[in-house]
Amino acid sequence: MVERYAGWLIRWRWLVLLLTLVWVFAAASGARFLSFTNDYRIFFGAENPLLQAFETLQNTYNKNDNVLFVISPGSGDVFQPEVLSIVEELTEAAWQTPYSIRVDSITNFQHTYAELDDLVVENLVEDAATLRREEIERIKSVALNEPNLVHRIVSPSGHVTAVNVTVHLPEKDKQAEVPEVVGFARELAANFEAKYPQVGIRLTGCHDE
Repeated sequence: MVERYAGWLIRWRWLVLLLTLVWVFAAASGARFLSFTNDYRIFFGAENPLLQAFETLQNTYNKNDNVLFVISPGSGDVFQPEVLSIVEELTEAAWQTPYSIRVDSITNFQHTYAELDDLVVENLVEDAATLRREEIERIKSVALNEPNLVHRIVSPSGHVTAVNVTVHLPEKDKQAEVPEVVGFARELAANFEAKYPQVGIRLTGCHDE
């Protein structure tokens, strides 16, 4: 049986070779339909009620994503002039994130307080490196008692904090837009960790696969 098959292959070798090449090219031609996507919507069918509700929410309000820089000082205490100064600097630098429309942190949190008959609204932290201990304690008290900050931008114990960057992707080419945001965020985090080894910086939020 094997000898007959081998003989048949030898006899029709050119035909077999031609048919093999045709089959290979036909199979390879399907590769043009392959693609990669980082859109989580592909995990849901068009009729999925959860996806429909999410799409309705985004169409009603806004289609925003975010990048979160989580800052963990080696000392375990965010409320130190040196650490707050790093947060202040990262907050400013994070505005350069592609497609960013908002940056939130404990340093630029708009704190409102009364001064005689006036209401004063200002950043919770200004010129962190020059702050005295009593000013730091006041900032800590405000931050850890502010519902808009605790569990969002700062931990209840004050051992970690975050800089949250809100990005609005044009969605003209998400295959390029998302990696652009991720690449910038990773490079920024790496630069800050190299510059300030006393803090760790982790990323979450908008990501590519």
